[in-house]
Order: sequence, then C-alpha cells, then structure tokens
Amino acid sequence: MENEEMKIIASIERFKPHTFTFETEDSAFMSNSGLFMSHSHEYDELTLILEGQGYYSSPEQNIKVAAGDLIMIPPGLHHGFVCTVPWQGISVHFRHERLPVHSRYLLHGPEHENGRIHHAHLDPEELKWAETSLSRLELEWRSGRKDIDSYHLMRLALETTLLLFQRSLTEEAPAGGSKDQGLIQEVLKEIHARYYTGITVGELAARHFLSESNLRKKFTEAMGISPKQYIINLRLMEAKRLLQQTDKAIETISSEVGFTSSSRFYDFFVKSAGVTPLEWRLKSHS
Repeated sequence: MENEEMKIIASIERFKPHTFTFETEDSAFMSNSGLFMSHSHEYDELTLILEGQGYYSSPEQNIKVAAGDLIMIPPGLHHGFVCTVPWQGISVHFRHERLPVHSRYLLHGPEHENGRIHHAHLDPEELKWAETSLSRLELEWRSGRKDIDSYHLMRLALETTLLLFQRSLTEEAPAGGSKDQGLIQEVLKEIHARYYTGITVGELAARHFLSESNLRKKFTEAMGISPKQYIINLRLMEAKRLLQQTDKAIETISSEVGFTSSSRFYDFFVKSAGVTPLEWRLKSHS
C-alpha cells in the first residue's frame, strides 16, 4: 500500500508553450525583456525536450536547449524558460531523497545543492528510451493506483531516465570542464553504484591510476568531504530511506547498505542522526 513516505512523484505535465519570434538569439535580451517565465519550486525537476528549441535560464546560466535534451533543476533554484522554436516536452517534479542512492549521484553534492541547472543531450535511441520511460511513468501516475507494483514501476521508469541522463552528462564532462571534474564524476558514479560493497579509496584510486592520497585530495577539494566519509554518508542516507519506506529489520538494512556489523551501523547512525535507527523510523512515521 502506498503511503506518503513512498510517494516520489509530485507532478507531471506535458507542455507546448507559446513561441516568441525575434531577430536575435541574445539570451540577455530575452531575460531583460522579461520573456523568461521565472519561478522556483520545492521539488527536483527533470524535463525532456521532445521537439523544438528554446532557452533555460538561472541567475548564473543561460542554456540553449533543443529536441533530445534533458534538463535537471534542483529545488529552490529560481529559473525560467522561453520557447524559440515550437516545442513539446514532458516535465517531472519529484522527491529525489525518496529514490535509491545508486540512481541519484547528480542529486547529491555541492554543485546540485548550490543551485545549477544540469543539461545533457541524448542520442536518438536514448531519446526514444527516455520518452518511453517518462510516458510509462506518466500513465502510471495518472492512473491513481496506490499499490506497491505501481510504486516500483514509477520508480524504475524515473531511475531509467536519470541513469540515461547521468551517462550522457558524464561523457560530456571532460570536454565541458576540467580533467579533474570528469574524474570526480566517474568516481562518484562508481561510488553510487557500489557504495554497499567493500569498496575502498585505494581501489578507486587504482582504477584511475592515482595514488590514494592524490585521489583523496582531489575528491575532498571537489566535494567538501573525504571519499570515505562520502561512502559512509551514502550508506546512512540509503538506510534512512529503507527505514522510512520498508518494514525490513534494522539488521537487514545495516547489511544491505554495506556496514560490516550492526554495531558499526548503530554507532555511525546515532552520530549522524542523533537518535537510534529505531527511534528515527518511529519518528519518520509519526
């Protein structure tokens, strides 16, 4: 049975905004003219452009988008958009904290929290895949079903689109930014995929032909915390999600998220949350 803790999707909408015809493509002109429909929202937004083109804007960005582009906007970021060639698309507003950790490495960290629009372009096959996933998500969401199967279908559809987005964005990172930015994105991707295993910083460093100390330095500079602490934080984050969304035993959750013993899990959890796992579960359901 669905409950408030399990709901991931806040809203879904198809859009066909008005088109603004102009002689220049100066995005500053559009912003100064007030043609961007500026707003913010409390949820993460994932928008897929199916046809046409336009611009998305934030206080620090002006991004040209076209068919095949995926745009991700963090909660609270004041942003706007304008359509310059008639477009169609689908926007999903969702609660990223209710998704499994492995599918949201772009949704956790300084760049997302500090408020920037992420942008990636899908190839034609990936575009079809993303459109199919979001269409299935929309169909299930509008059906009003509240069973566990519906929840999993929606979660998997959204995860699929996010993973397509993350793969496309990661491949573009070295060209669009520094070598270290591309490296950190790859390390983050590996950590989020394997956080529940016995993965070590030394192993991650060896994969990228770096010394452990060098990787630790680069990672800490980019993320604000060490890779070891980042892994621990992910395990605790996923544990909280499982405590809230499932009835699994605390010992089972401890093992699933990668802690080698229940006592270590207990100690880390209390240090992070200020309460025991059981107390946190009861409080989150109250």
